[in-house]
Amino acid sequence: MEIELLEEAVDKIIRSQDIELYYAEYEVDDPDTVVIRENKSAIIIININFETNIPIVARKSHELSHVIYGSDEPSVYNFSIGLRNEAEKIANKGMVNILAKLAFYETPLEYRSPYKFMEAFHFPTLSYEKMVIEAIENV
Repeated sequence: MEIELLEEAVDKIIRSQDIELYYAEYEVDDPDTVVIRENKSAIIIININFETNIPIVARKSHELSHVIYGSDEPSVYNFSIGLRNEAEKIANKGMVNILAKLAFYETPLEYRSPYKFMEAFHFPTLSYEKMVIEAIENV
């Protein structure tokens, strides 16, 4: 599936979850953010100027995963591709699962390449390989 189609599918999931999605033009070192609020819709803010090689569709999926798979306690999370704490591990695993399901739902297992998938989204191989292989096998 092309990146543009993946992004449309992720946007559809975001809308279905009643999450507010905004685009902002902040400084290049200001990451994307998700705000989880009590008794209100969550807010995802994508900084279109954020300097990272991770595509926006993956960043949206990451922030979406904080809402879907993370704690429902009021929180603010900034995008991080690292696996340094439990909240980021959950969000990054959710991101990989969302993208794998959308990208490979019609693709037979033998044609799914975890390495091309990681390359397309610029995921670090050493820390993501096992997670990606598992996600792709479970589509």
